[in-house]
Amino acid sequence: MAFPCPSCGNPLGLTIEHIMKHDQMACPHCFAILSFKVKEETTKRMKKGLAEIEKIKKKYSNIAKFG
Repeated sequence: MAFPCPSCGNPLGLTIEHIMKHDQMACPHCFAILSFKVKEETTKRMKKGLAEIEKIKKKYSNIAKFG
């Protein structure tokens, strides 16, 4: 599901990884400034969760297909 711009509603095509690296950006459609700043603890927990997901994918890659 594409994350829409809260100003114009057009899809931004952002991933969680992109937002974590670039917490401020402008919508390519309406040029509204978007801020995704969160506490450092939140970012650390998210990175830990994403690493756990990748670990599970690797563990079951021989019997399951992940999208």
